[in-house]
Amino acid sequence: MKLINIIALLLVFYGLHGYANDQTSITSIDSLSYAQFTAGDWDGLIETAELAKRNNIDFKWLQQRVGYAYFIKKQFYKSMLHYEKALDYDPADEISRLYLYYNGQNTGRTAFARFHASRLSESNLKQIGEKRLRIADAIDLEYSFKMPDNPDIHQAHYMRLGLNSQIGYKLSLYQSFSTFNQNTDTTQTWQNEYFVLLGWNPTAKTNISIGYHSVGSKVIYGSDSFYYPGNIFYGKITQQLNRFDLALSGASFDNDWLGSKQLGIHLGINSAGRNNINLTTSYYRIIETGLNYSTGQNYSYGRNVIKQTAGIMLFNRLWTEAYVNLGNLNQFIDNNGLYFYNSPDPTIFRSGISGFWYIIKPLTIYLNYNYDTKELLTTDMTYNQHSITGGLIWKI
Repeated sequence: MKLINIIALLLVFYGLHGYANDQTSITSIDSLSYAQFTAGDWDGLIETAELAKRNNIDFKWLQQRVGYAYFIKKQFYKSMLHYEKALDYDPADEISRLYLYYNGQNTGRTAFARFHASRLSESNLKQIGEKRLRIADAIDLEYSFKMPDNPDIHQAHYMRLGLNSQIGYKLSLYQSFSTFNQNTDTTQTWQNEYFVLLGWNPTAKTNISIGYHSVGSKVIYGSDSFYYPGNIFYGKITQQLNRFDLALSGASFDNDWLGSKQLGIHLGINSAGRNNINLTTSYYRIIETGLNYSTGQNYSYGRNVIKQTAGIMLFNRLWTEAYVNLGNLNQFIDNNGLYFYNSPDPTIFRSGISGFWYIIKPLTIYLNYNYDTKELLTTDMTYNQHSITGGLIWKI
């Protein structure tokens, strides 16, 4: 710390010490916090902000300074909170907007970050490299290899290509094309899918998503072929409350012989320190209806699915996520409508772990392992399946 900064801190502290607790002034807090800010005394600055709070003192520059202190300490949610308070004093202040953008990027909240980017000047937008329109914002590739331990069921393959587009600072569009195939001793199954999801942020912390998922299944049994086209409509609304995420999702699937309705409630909590810990609990209620071909009667029954996810950042560039699913995943719609599970041998228990390695700024590669307990609907027999999935995400 430079000598002049130390002297400034001592002088201001001496002046401040002379006040009684109920006589602490805006001027003294301003002087002390500014000296601590210029000296890089982040812990001292945070203590000064606490002193000001106890004495009902608050102003824009204090919130910006302590917000920056938390930003430097990588306490991004606390930093976000203080810059939002600074914004209450001056909604047009670009410093507050800029650091809310940085906080959003550091917590993986791209929609939040771009919402604040929409209020920045052209010079600041050029500095951070944000554009209103990015038709090819990012592409992702995925391949999955599934290995059942039942000798009557062959290995399965899943491939997917995705494209994300930013069609405005508050609008995003994601599209995905995928194919799945698996054989048994008696059947061959192919499924081609197209998925599109439109996301809109009416406010910085509110996201509304609507999606459509086309499912085309073809099953060959002996010399007979059967085609089952289906449609999924998906919607979700998410509200961020500082480090908490509350969301409600709904989905509807139908084809010529069955349908399902799905309602999901989601609660997430985030801690963006050095390890950026995330915990999310989701509860789903699925109501399935259809025709029982054995009896010729219609059926309808409901079931519950619970998903628990825990994520942590390791070694600064490795995001690790573990999860467990409890419940029958037949006709289950997951990951904001991207994945649909409709096989004749549905998963009744799933656990897995994923790792995302940020190799360089535009490139992320990931690897996933899944362990599934699956049940054959025709025989009630269960078996286990191991899945390895690899992929990459390229930010263009």
